[in-house]
Amino acid sequence: MLEGFLNALTPTSLFVEMLGVVIGIIFGAIPGLTATLGIALFVPVTFLMTAEHGMIMLGGIYAGGIYGGSISAVLINVPGTPASIVTSWEGHALARQGKARFALGMSALASGTGGFISAIAVLFLTPVLSTLALRFGSAEYCSLLIFSLTIVIVMLETPMTSNLLSCCIGLMLVTIGLDPVEGTPRFTFGVIDLMSGFNLVAVLIGFFCMTQAVRLALDSLQKHTENLVDFSGETSLREMLGALGSRIVTHLRSTVIGIFLGILPALGPVETPFIAHAIERRFNRKGEDFGNGSVSGLIASEASISANVGGSLIPLISLGIPGSGAAAVFIGSLTLHGLQPGPLLFANSPEVIYTFFWGFLAVYIFVLLFGLIGARYCAFVLKIPQSVLATFIAIFSILGSYAINNSIFDVVVMFGATAFALWFQVLRFSILPVVMAVILGPLFEQQVVVLTKTQNSVFDILQRPIADCFLLASFLIIVFGVIGRMRKKGARIKALEGMEQIDDA
Repeated sequence: MLEGFLNALTPTSLFVEMLGVVIGIIFGAIPGLTATLGIALFVPVTFLMTAEHGMIMLGGIYAGGIYGGSISAVLINVPGTPASIVTSWEGHALARQGKARFALGMSALASGTGGFISAIAVLFLTPVLSTLALRFGSAEYCSLLIFSLTIVIVMLETPMTSNLLSCCIGLMLVTIGLDPVEGTPRFTFGVIDLMSGFNLVAVLIGFFCMTQAVRLALDSLQKHTENLVDFSGETSLREMLGALGSRIVTHLRSTVIGIFLGILPALGPVETPFIAHAIERRFNRKGEDFGNGSVSGLIASEASISANVGGSLIPLISLGIPGSGAAAVFIGSLTLHGLQPGPLLFANSPEVIYTFFWGFLAVYIFVLLFGLIGARYCAFVLKIPQSVLATFIAIFSILGSYAINNSIFDVVVMFGATAFALWFQVLRFSILPVVMAVILGPLFEQQVVVLTKTQNSVFDILQRPIADCFLLASFLIIVFGVIGRMRKKGARIKALEGMEQIDDA
């Protein structure tokens, strides 16, 4: 371990750590591009490096790419990566309140520290935490996914009936394609491109990137060219540390959630911030308006995303099981360097793996430094005319959708998702339940199929304690959610009756 620590501090190691973070931030900040794409493109470059330096650079791209999406999310309300969708809600709202520097700084601070804690977990707890993932079977995954969807349906401020309807629509959309059991086409109408269903990234780009391009274009046509974000406000590191310190429980809770979900080979950085944000909304005691500039919501999103990055590497290194799409690319990189992920990796190449562990810790120090120092140089984005910005976002949304599979059909899907999201805005429905259903739906269907094939009865499922805990938590959330809404409705009725009595008097 000491040798790995010293190797991670050599000039070459420090250079590849910084290079990986910078490349990742660039890929993350550009709408339509993803950290996974950045890793895949730079895997061939690692052939020119040693195994440990190649892993460190890819780790830097992964961490930097996940963080970089928050930059465009805060400044122009366009998530640079799908993982930054929640950050755009809170961060951009803060920016419009004249706190753009503060929002960018808090994003960097929460992301850097959350990722650093997850890197410590990777270093010291990999063998221990990876065993937890092995305890999850189809029953546990089904109950976890039900719990995740329940949180979104109940916790949003929009009516529960519309949230449930939106969730059902999302689940219906993911049934398009091949049946996972029989392999027969479903709702494809003879279109070959629909055999594999709708690509998730193309759908998310349409929901959150192209829709923002449309809004900016409409504002430009209506001559609404004033800057919506004030970048002139100053903020100090002490102020940001104070805000984080007063919400340290939020930060630690979200970090633990991110690490835990990262360990599971199902929930990656895209899904994690939605769950962490919804849970934090439930535990909120400061009266913050979540979705409209909540600092706690921003911290929960950024800390959980970065913690998920480290968590996803734990099952990969110890068991050879990737915890996310980006982590899966690591397996290819490791095997190309003659390394086989799994328990024997510690015995056969300890110097390589511990150099990577310590280097990954350093990566998040650079993420923190680049985020805090470089935030002030992001103001140039706000000087770009809205018409130009809308064109830029639209072009990268189209290119990003096409680059997924080099398919025009994915571009069509992206435009269809854009029209769908704009229609939901007109109806005043929340798009979040649809997003969560589209993300979790395929996995939920797979696990339900496995569950029905392996379990003889419902009683067998109820004998699994972890699954029971998630199901009980889902039931309690529904009960307390309904009671809370009934109380609010009763309070509003009483307030209206009181106003009518005053008017009559």
